[in-house]
Amino acid sequence: MPNIKLIIEYNGAQFHGWQQQPGLRTIQSELHRALEIILREDIAHVQASGRTDEGVHARRQVVNFRCQQTPDLTVLRRSISSILKSEVAVHSAEVVEDSFHSLRDAVAKTYRYTIYNHDVPPVLDKGRVWLVNKELNLEIMKSAAAQLVGTHDFKSFQGAKCGAPDTVKTIFESRLDFNQPYILFTITGSGFLKHMVRNIVGTLVDIGRGEAKNNSMKEIIAAQNRQIAGMTAPPWGLCLEQVWYSSPEVPFKN
Repeated sequence: MPNIKLIIEYNGAQFHGWQQQPGLRTIQSELHRALEIILREDIAHVQASGRTDEGVHARRQVVNFRCQQTPDLTVLRRSISSILKSEVAVHSAEVVEDSFHSLRDAVAKTYRYTIYNHDVPPVLDKGRVWLVNKELNLEIMKSAAAQLVGTHDFKSFQGAKCGAPDTVKTIFESRLDFNQPYILFTITGSGFLKHMVRNIVGTLVDIGRGEAKNNSMKEIIAAQNRQIAGMTAPPWGLCLEQVWYSSPEVPFKN
């Protein structure tokens, strides 16, 4: 059975996250449905590099699945994009080694969170950015973001009901870029805990507004206490940008 790898983009606004759930519309369930319509066969499982939460977007999510025969990959790519138009698009489709597993083989991921720092809400960017209408100290936020780089125990940023057995992760890149009114937070790491990126962003905003319990990201990490960190940022500003299958030596760029 050929092993097919897809790189997909999706708008998570109308989905209850990636993971298939009974009675709920998810990206996994809709992609699975589209594949069975196009290939006219039962597909056992569609595997992603990782789950994204309800409302979270992806620019280059990686998935793989197995089917009976190798399909016309161009037709497959275009057909999925057509069935799931305006919500899911397939950038590429290829046959990969039988051993390839989109989750187990991933060595790092890059996420980007977009803050819209303005006194009025966005219109064209609605559902893709988090409106923060208070003035932010961007230099303090930038310094705090840089302190995340390295190998740390990120228990302070672990979401509720997170079942991860290990809270130690390596962050290769953590930076803030400013293009007012947009503040872009980009983070690349070996892995992420449930709500970890959103909890980091919420903490950065608290620091920028002067409302944080502690302005030192190093001390927040060392505390290993979720109560010391800041709020959880909403999901709609978050996007999975890149999944790495070799060492991310070069930081992600557009």
